[in-house]
Amino acid sequence: MPLIHWTPDFSVGVNSLDTDHKVLISLINQLDDAIRAGEPSATISKVLDALLDYTDYHFAREEQLMRACGYPEIDAHLRTHHTLRAQVHDIRERYRRNAESMHGREVLAFLKNWLTAHIVGRDKLYSPFMQGAAQKVQEADRAFGAISEAPLSVAAGG
Repeated sequence: MPLIHWTPDFSVGVNSLDTDHKVLISLINQLDDAIRAGEPSATISKVLDALLDYTDYHFAREEQLMRACGYPEIDAHLRTHHTLRAQVHDIRERYRRNAESMHGREVLAFLKNWLTAHIVGRDKLYSPFMQGAAQKVQEADRAFGAISEAPLSVAAGG
């Protein structure tokens, strides 16, 4: 059973961002599966790497789309992204230094709370602005897609 289930309550009304959020959910679920299955630390480390890479990719897209729609609270949102990026990076680095020191359930609880609270508490705030500037957002999204390549998930079908 997945740790996090996508529900329509998570939708921000922008397809690419909703897809990114689904990928992040999938990566956290992959990490949960790997920890539950007692996978080797190299496998768990790869999932953490993919999670960090995709977090960076998603935040870059989201930030570009917020700029495109003139989201007035972008500076506060960018600070949140900076903090969250640092927290995920710290988890990965601590795991690399000493896998045994990490408590998998605590890390997963943090990641689940982080992602769901961020989507519902922060990302939903920009939704009306993006929907109100849909054409600008779509153009910015196409431009982002033309210059960026999404990192792949770790597990097949993930």
